[in-house]
Amino acid sequence: MIKKAKERVLRPASECRYPKTDLVGQRFGRLVVKEFAGRDRRNNAFWSCLCDCGNNSIVYVSDLKEGKTQSCGCYRKQRISEIHTTHGATKGNKPTRAYKIFHGMLERCYNTKHPQYKDYGGRGIYVCDEWRSFPVFRDWFDSHVAEGKQLDRIDNNGPYAPWNCRGATRKEQARNTRKNVNITWEDETLCIRAWAEKLKINARTLRNRIRRFKRTCLTLKKLAH
Repeated sequence: MIKKAKERVLRPASECRYPKTDLVGQRFGRLVVKEFAGRDRRNNAFWSCLCDCGNNSIVYVSDLKEGKTQSCGCYRKQRISEIHTTHGATKGNKPTRAYKIFHGMLERCYNTKHPQYKDYGGRGIYVCDEWRSFPVFRDWFDSHVAEGKQLDRIDNNGPYAPWNCRGATRKEQARNTRKNVNITWEDETLCIRAWAEKLKINARTLRNRIRRFKRTCLTLKKLAH
């Protein structure tokens, strides 16, 4: 698709009407839009993009918005390489725990047909360059995520990267989601359920009291009594 787009370019951007929707700076999978590239004979707009691998690509706007083009082609090559290379991904002909998480991480971020894509790749969550190599990810995972824990992003709006990930229990993961309301008090930030446990009060009771007295200056300790 990228090659065909290049062949069909007739008018450079300087001679074309600029699109109504400016995509410069937006991320689509591994691609970040850099500039408007021009239009073809049918007046279709296409954009110049920089792939995370460093290559430049020219992509039609519809291919970007519909998720048809997510990289310069490097992701497809990587997936083919992964299929033919086990590099410690299997044990007894079965995928290891690290590989299952690695594969799921990539699928959620780059496979537009994945049911959770809209909550990950669809909102700009990506996998850092070094973790796109399974051996590198596996070494970090084995040393940081103990048995019984899961890979958890510290900042839910941040990428999958060693500086933004940790090993967490399912309980900790459940408390670190976008749906939770975090409260900071005396330089400590916790979700309502965690505060309830710390203050030894029912979580629903604390939540109702916070809603009732949200315009007052009552402290959490006073709300707990």
